[in-house]
Amino acid sequence: MPRLTSLCLILLALLCACRGLGGEPDIVATFAPPPAAGSAAISENWRPDIARGQQIFADNCVDCHGISGDGQGELVLAGSVSAPLDMTDLALTRAKSPLDWFTIISEGNIENLMPPWQNALSEGERWDVTMYSYALAYDAELLATGAHLWTERCGDCELPAAIPPRYSDEDYGGALNRESFADALESEEIAAVVAHLRTVTLRGAGQPAENVEGALPVGKISGRVQHGSGGGIVPPDTIAQLQFGNPEIGFSLAEASIDAAGNFVFADIPLSADISYVIGVIYDGRIFSRLLPAGEYEQTITIFDLTNDPAVISVAAVDLFLNPVQLNPHGAGLHITQIIRYRNDSDRIFTSGRGFDDGREASLLLQFPLGAKIMSDDAGGRYVLIEDLEGLPDSLPALLIDTLPVAPGDAHEIIVEYFLPYIEGLDFEQAFNNRVEGDITVVLPKTLTIESAELHETPEGGGSDNVKVYAGRLNQDRDPRLRFEIAGDPFATSSDDSGVLTGESLLAALLTLIAAAVALLGGIVLWRRRAPDQSGSIDNLAKQIAQLDDEHDRGQINHDLYHHRRRQLKARLAELMSQQRDA
Repeated sequence: MPRLTSLCLILLALLCACRGLGGEPDIVATFAPPPAAGSAAISENWRPDIARGQQIFADNCVDCHGISGDGQGELVLAGSVSAPLDMTDLALTRAKSPLDWFTIISEGNIENLMPPWQNALSEGERWDVTMYSYALAYDAELLATGAHLWTERCGDCELPAAIPPRYSDEDYGGALNRESFADALESEEIAAVVAHLRTVTLRGAGQPAENVEGALPVGKISGRVQHGSGGGIVPPDTIAQLQFGNPEIGFSLAEASIDAAGNFVFADIPLSADISYVIGVIYDGRIFSRLLPAGEYEQTITIFDLTNDPAVISVAAVDLFLNPVQLNPHGAGLHITQIIRYRNDSDRIFTSGRGFDDGREASLLLQFPLGAKIMSDDAGGRYVLIEDLEGLPDSLPALLIDTLPVAPGDAHEIIVEYFLPYIEGLDFEQAFNNRVEGDITVVLPKTLTIESAELHETPEGGGSDNVKVYAGRLNQDRDPRLRFEIAGDPFATSSDDSGVLTGESLLAALLTLIAAAVALLGGIVLWRRRAPDQSGSIDNLAKQIAQLDDEHDRGQINHDLYHHRRRQLKARLAELMSQQRDA
C-alpha cells in the first residue's frame, strides 16, 4: 500500500487544511492578472462561434453553471460554491451586455469563486463561450417567434452584420423597435426579434429558426441509469436531464424521472443528426454526463461512488523526452516533456476529498524532480502549480495538483514540461505519491547516456543518428521513486567548429530530435506493451478503441474522460502504424 512521504503529508496539511486553500496566497496567484475591464478590442470581423463556445462551456463551466446554464452545477449542489446567475432566465440576462459577460469571464469574480480565464482561454475562445452562454436563454419558441416577426413585419430590412457586444438585448431592442418597427412591438416581441438577430449573425448559425421548426420529426430519447460501484444503488429520486439543440434552433432542457429499474424516457424531443444531445445525471453531488453519438437515442448512464483511498491508484507508465536547450535566465539544461499515466484499479471514482476555495478538488499530487523549473501552464484550470512557495525551504520540489478525478479503469494522464539545469551530468530523481507498477521509457540525445539498474538501452533507438531510447519497468510500493544518472554532452555538434553552438544549429538539432522522437514513439510503445496485459499490437489497440466506444455508447464512461482516453489510444495506434510503414 503506498504511503505519502513526510513532505507530502506536510504539504497536504498546509495546502488543504480547513477544506480550502484560502490561507495560501501563492495558489490564488496561479491565475495571472487580467487586463483592465473593457480592454478587448472589437474588430470589424467580430463574429464569435457559438458552436465552439458550447464545447468550451461543456469543458470548463458546467461544474458550477450546470449543463443548461441554470446555475445548478455539481459544485453548487454539493454546497462548495454558491449558485451563480441563472443564464436561462431571459428577464435576468437581457439587461446585461455581452461585453459585461466577457469582462467577467476574463477577469473572474473572486468573491463568488469564479476564476479568471484571461490566460486559460484565448480572446477568441472567451468571446465564443461568452456568446454561447449569453444565448442560453434563447429557446426554440423564442427564436421561431423572432424569425417570424422579422420576416413578416420587416421583410425589406437588411440583417445586421453583427449586434455590437456593448449593447444589451434590452438596449438594442429598444432602438430597433423605434427605427425598424415604429414602436409597434411589445416587449416580448422585441426580445424574440433580438434573440433571432443575435443568433443568426454569429458563426455556427445557419437558416432562421422558423425554417427548421416543424420540419423535424419528434420522438423519444430513452435510457437507463446504472451503478458501476459494487453494492451501489441508484437512488429512486434520481432525475435525468437532457440538454439538446444547436445554434439554429437554440438549446432546451428536459427532465425525466427514473422508474424502479432505473429507466428514463424523454418524450416529444426533436430528432435530427444536426442536433446535439447531452444526458446528465446528478449523483452524490457530481454530474455524470455524456454526449450522445449522432443518430443514437437510447443510452445508458453509469454512476459511481467515490473513494479517497490512495491505495487504488498506481502509476502505470512514465515517458520522458529530453531535449537540450539554452534558456534565459536559467542557462544550459534539459527541456523535459513527461507523460505520467495513472490507473484506478477500483470500481469507484478517486478524489482526495480536499477542496480549493474556487470549488476545485484535489485528486493527485505530483512532485517534480528537485531543481525543476515548471514550463507547463495550468491546462485551463485543471492543474494547480506550486513553485518557489514562500515560507517553504528551497530544498522542496515544485508540485502539481491535479483536480480531475480518476475514473475506474481510466488511463488517467498528466503531461508536464519542465527545465532541469545540466552542466556535466545530472542525477535525476523523482518521487511519486502512489505506487509505481509500470513501464518507464526515456528518449534522449545520442550524445547522452543513462546509468540505472532498471533502465537499459533498447534497439528501438538504433534506427536514428540523433536519439537513443532507454526502457525498463518499476514495481515499487514503499517510497516509490524514479532514479537514474545522465552523463555526456547534450550540445555536442558535428559542425566544422565543434566548440561553437549557434542558435541555428541548436534549432536544427532540436527539430531533428523532435522529429526522430515522434517517429520512434510507435516503436517505443510497441516494445513497452509486449506484456500480455498491455496493448502490444495494432490489432489490440484497435480492439481497445472499439471496446472504449462501446463502453461510451452504453454510458459506462464519462464523456470527457472517454474522449481523453480515445485520443490517447488513437495516437498510439497512429504511431504503431507509422512504424510499421517504415519497417
